[in-house]
Amino acid sequence: MSNRKFSKLPNGMREALEKKARGKVSKVDWLPEGYEPRKGQMEFISSASKAIKTNDILLVSAPCGIGKSLASLLAVLPQLGENKLLICFRTRNQLHIYLKELRALGSNPSAVSFFSKQDMCPLRIKGELSYFDFLEECRRLKDNCESSIKPYCKFYWNINRRKKEVEELALDCARKILAPREAVRRMARHGFCAYEALKRVLNRVDIFLGTYHYTFNPSVREALLKSFGVSLSNVYLIVDEAHNVPAFSRGLLSDRLTQNTLEGALRETETFEHEAVPLVQEYLSVLNDGVFERAREVLIKEKLRRLNPQEVGDVFLNRSGASGSEAAKTLHEYGDYVRETRREQGYERIFSYNHRVGEFMENFFEKVGSAYIHLIRRDWRGRIVLEVRSFDGREITDPVLQQARGSILMSGFLSPPKVYRDLMLHNHGGVYLKEFDSPFPPENRLILAAKDVSSRFEKRTSKMLEKWKDYIEAISKANGGNMAVFFTSYALMHTILPLVKTDRKEIVEQRRTKRGEVMEQLTRSADNVLFGVMGGKFSEGIDYPGNLLTCVVAVGLPYATWTVYQKALIGYFSRQFPREGRTYAYLTPAILRLIQTCGRVHRSSSDKGCIAILDERVTRPSIKQQLPSYFQKEMKIVRGSIDCAEQIRNFWEKRHRKL
Repeated sequence: MSNRKFSKLPNGMREALEKKARGKVSKVDWLPEGYEPRKGQMEFISSASKAIKTNDILLVSAPCGIGKSLASLLAVLPQLGENKLLICFRTRNQLHIYLKELRALGSNPSAVSFFSKQDMCPLRIKGELSYFDFLEECRRLKDNCESSIKPYCKFYWNINRRKKEVEELALDCARKILAPREAVRRMARHGFCAYEALKRVLNRVDIFLGTYHYTFNPSVREALLKSFGVSLSNVYLIVDEAHNVPAFSRGLLSDRLTQNTLEGALRETETFEHEAVPLVQEYLSVLNDGVFERAREVLIKEKLRRLNPQEVGDVFLNRSGASGSEAAKTLHEYGDYVRETRREQGYERIFSYNHRVGEFMENFFEKVGSAYIHLIRRDWRGRIVLEVRSFDGREITDPVLQQARGSILMSGFLSPPKVYRDLMLHNHGGVYLKEFDSPFPPENRLILAAKDVSSRFEKRTSKMLEKWKDYIEAISKANGGNMAVFFTSYALMHTILPLVKTDRKEIVEQRRTKRGEVMEQLTRSADNVLFGVMGGKFSEGIDYPGNLLTCVVAVGLPYATWTVYQKALIGYFSRQFPREGRTYAYLTPAILRLIQTCGRVHRSSSDKGCIAILDERVTRPSIKQQLPSYFQKEMKIVRGSIDCAEQIRNFWEKRHRKL
């Protein structure tokens, strides 16, 4: 499968794109059959093509409706040559969009997409196992195939004995651009493991699609590139939902330990005898009594407290005579012994709690300095959690983006782009920023901001709660169709909800609320009101097709909780980005959550609806300038619930007259 075929896309698409850029081709010739051009789409292709041609990086904020997934492919594929394309995203929903666009391009691209190895296992072995235990069990079954020992994996066994057949089938899956589960079903019907089979032909495939782990997790990326048969310098990147990348990369550099894991480690010492057990038990007791139990005493009135790793190290030294790092090494080594013993004795679970505790402690004592913070907290279940968190993910993202042959990082909201550039890259040379307006007709949307309410903590009086209640009730009466009201937190939602009375059917987001059930309820009727939280499962990463929602109300500006961690993050960013610390660490994430929430209404050019932001702070110049440009241009100020309801009523009357 030579990549040279991309010198000409299906139906002369490459030539059409070049002519389109010079204004010498009709507006539809450069699109796949059945596709309509989108406003801003050609400009997107042009900007992305220039960045790819010069092996540079484009960061682009492109609201829903531009067709950025297809545009990014049309920018990269004509220039692919002998190189590879790696497409990554946060959620699996995005995968199916790219598969659809690739298939529309005709038979030229070949592509493989992966979920996790466990998700693609045809045996579905021991689905209750942790991912680590699954990998260990998978390895054991594969090793047994090599030595002809039962139990073994029949699907892997077949791969080794029917190599030509499995290779042809895997390549056919790549040519057909099958989704992971489709590939699993097809390969399993022929007796093969799709994950192993597709991995073996990756070096003959043009495109790989997977979640962020395949691109930014160093060990996972190294394994992928080895199978891909290329170095990073021969890979073009398309990174979708790129607003998530800074937080994702910080998460890769962070670690956490719960008291439940610690208790599991203590139980483990009672089962697996070893000469190191007395020492291991002593170290675990120090960690339990000196850190976790002490934390339980001090975290009665507060949920989060900063720790000094040196002080924790002193606790170990004073109580056991060993440093924290020495204790971590002992726990790690004993954990290795437990894992090997479990493997030899045929345990279903190979995981070792002591190995996990040792691994965490190594991270806790090694990850120090201004880029890290050490915390003890109580989670929503009341469990004590010990953490080391990273402030800066550039250690992860910068090498990848700088070494790749060229990159397109895009999102429906990546505004202002320079913030995300700064959070992902040390060196800004060869980095281009681009921001698009919404392509949807402005007459189809109404954006309102209330001037007389605020979610600032000191202003959350009973009078303010009453005002919010009046707004929600007035909007409910004025708006036609389903509406959603999203709050800054569960606490604020449950404070206001008892005050609100509407004639609508109420759906209240809980931690266990299922998306499917909510979508079904919204589809059945148009007189529902969904109450949820910004940053929750119903305000991000979910579409409401067919104008299922006609109004979103955002109650407050969703700033992060003002904690010792948030203060420290602002302090770190202030040192890294002078005069921008509060904006980067506090304001930008809040604006992102707000815009993601408001974006649930308009998902297609035909969607019509209203957005009401109930917090006066979004009207302030310093905050307003952080909003998307079309928000800044179109946002209207209302000064009370009656004014707000009248604006919404007028909006719908105009729409109905046009019909």
